[in-house]
Amino acid sequence: MSTMKVARLFGPNDLRMIDMEIPKLGAHDVLCKVERVGICGTDYAIYTGEFSAIKTGDVKFPMTLGHEWSATVAEIGADVENFKVGDRVVGDTVVACGNCNYCLLGAYYRCKQSQAVGTINAWDGAYAEYVVMPERHLFRLPDSISFDQGTFVEPAATSLYAVKRADVGTGDTVLVHGTGPLGVLAAKLSKLCGASKVFITGRKKFKLELALNFGADVAINTLEESFVDVIAEHTNGQGVDRVVEASGSIELFTQSLEVIRAGGNISLVAFYEKMAEQVEIDKFVFGGITLRGVAGSLGMYPPILNLMANGMLNTRPLITGRYKFEDIEQALKDMKDKNTQRIKWIVEMPSSASD
Repeated sequence: MSTMKVARLFGPNDLRMIDMEIPKLGAHDVLCKVERVGICGTDYAIYTGEFSAIKTGDVKFPMTLGHEWSATVAEIGADVENFKVGDRVVGDTVVACGNCNYCLLGAYYRCKQSQAVGTINAWDGAYAEYVVMPERHLFRLPDSISFDQGTFVEPAATSLYAVKRADVGTGDTVLVHGTGPLGVLAAKLSKLCGASKVFITGRKKFKLELALNFGADVAINTLEESFVDVIAEHTNGQGVDRVVEASGSIELFTQSLEVIRAGGNISLVAFYEKMAEQVEIDKFVFGGITLRGVAGSLGMYPPILNLMANGMLNTRPLITGRYKFEDIEQALKDMKDKNTQRIKWIVEMPSSASD
């Protein structure tokens, strides 16, 4: 078979199911038969045209979305050493040149020629029957981790990177904003990193309850109560040590300065796409507060795979919907209409293997 089905995006709201040639493999490339692919909020923002990188020209059409996926190796290039046909794999979110100084050090995210899988300056993603990846950007999926769970490796790795950037450690109190996949995962991973108490904020009752069952200690509905007041009550006015902002709300970010302790860390793992006004900079200065941005999941795939393989991170409760590949555009359209009940949706590919 020389062609494959691809859900190709030709522009905002212009997704077409087409036949494309299966790319030829380079010596170090691996052809992966996609088994599952997750639908991300970034996918939706690119699909609708709301993503700011479209306006800047960093998203180029036509392109193929899909950066949260699991697959089976279907074919390998002549010089591939670490994978064989039949291996179960997941892929990195960036494809770098492999030759520059950064790449030779393994710092692929710093490569000037890198392409993000399925997003900015896109390397074709996994809204397709097959995806090609250089072997250096693949990770073997242990047999104990299902293809479903494999689609969570990327978002979980990003959340873990956010938790690490916030410097969450043993005994810390942590505030997580947002009940999407990144926020809920960040709450769970904060506990696994030793946090003594994790607060999570959101606006949807269903998502807040799920977060509590998944590992958060206190869920705060910001439509009904002030998280500043709730945290003051639970901490005797002392506030929290760390904040992970995964909601994309500038208001929640700025209000977090009212509850973070001196010397605390804040990590930002959301897209804001606007300027922040009236941020009290002096609170950072006099409080010795560290602010860190989070893009990608630098080095976090191996620890996430280890946590999953050892039963410490079970993401099955976060799957709130499934779609067939032929219904993938309907899934994107449903992202807005069914948001109150959505954490993560999984797309099952044609003739996909069972878990």
